[in-house]
Amino acid sequence: MSSSDKASQAAPIQTSLSPTVAVIGAGIAGSSVALALCKLGVPVHLYDSASGPAAGASGNWVGAFHPHITRGDSPLSQLTRLGFEHTLRALADLTAQGLLEKGVDWDTPGHLQTVPPEEADRARETLALLNFPQTLVRWAQPNAFLPTPLSGLFFPQGGWVKPARWVQANLQACGELLHPHYNCAIADINPLRQQHSAVVVCAAEHALELAPIHGARANTVKGQISKLRCTVKPGVVLSGESYAIAPAAEDWLVLGATYERPVLHLNPTAEADELNIARFKAAFPELPLGDLLDHRCAVRSVWHDRLPAIGPVPHMPGVFMSTGFGSRGLLWAALGGAIVAGHCMGRPIESKLLGKITPRAAKA
Repeated sequence: MSSSDKASQAAPIQTSLSPTVAVIGAGIAGSSVALALCKLGVPVHLYDSASGPAAGASGNWVGAFHPHITRGDSPLSQLTRLGFEHTLRALADLTAQGLLEKGVDWDTPGHLQTVPPEEADRARETLALLNFPQTLVRWAQPNAFLPTPLSGLFFPQGGWVKPARWVQANLQACGELLHPHYNCAIADINPLRQQHSAVVVCAAEHALELAPIHGARANTVKGQISKLRCTVKPGVVLSGESYAIAPAAEDWLVLGATYERPVLHLNPTAEADELNIARFKAAFPELPLGDLLDHRCAVRSVWHDRLPAIGPVPHMPGVFMSTGFGSRGLLWAALGGAIVAGHCMGRPIESKLLGKITPRAAKA
């Protein structure tokens, strides 16, 4: 956490139960919580309904991470910067352990977020008002990094990661303290509460079913990504008017993701692929695309205020969440692990900013 955050003197959870923690969900959120706890010497039982880890959105071939900029430096913007620091640190630590390889499993080539022409002046004005260091973000003129009529924000440290590889590395780093339980659907957390000293819900769209919060609202959104043969490497991660990632060591790139609701099914459609391709061609008309190789759908859970839900669940002692990441799971997973582990050990981080993401009801 930042240096201004102070650990409270609260005592650890007092219980006669075995000092183990149950974590529900074996994606990037759950595996990050599991690793944070195992680093503190806490045995973790990890439950997932799938036959293995990273079965949902964490199974996507690749994803992007970079801070977000909002006018007035909103809590969202501040949280993404904090999460970005945790993500970079987590990936670097796993790489130092030999569990990930930079350039193959993740990298930081920079991230270009293009904006529509009618929004460019305001976006540039916002950037000037915030006065961030250019090592974090700077303005990019059209054609600055690759042929495009669009300007935008460039994040020099922005990057990509293969989420499933990150999940796998997290679980490997847990060592013998991790006890996975796959093909194990959890419909009621009360039996787990009777067996473990704490339960952490990281089950994305099912979080509020398992740990209800009166007045809380979350929506489920379907996203489809498209994998195409890569004929020309963009060199940087792209988002904004088109989302595209082309890892240097691969012969493919990924376009996407669509934003579809209500979620009627999880079958990929030709229409969604066409939309992803059309957006790329509109933003980068001079960059050729190869043949469509594959496509994949997953769902994202988005809370009412688009902030994550990380911390203790109201009126449910010993129950915590790390969920509601939307499309920013790669920014908030490592941060979520650190926050939840602090709570489970009785040493929560005291921070006004982090207080905004405690699992909560929607404001009336």
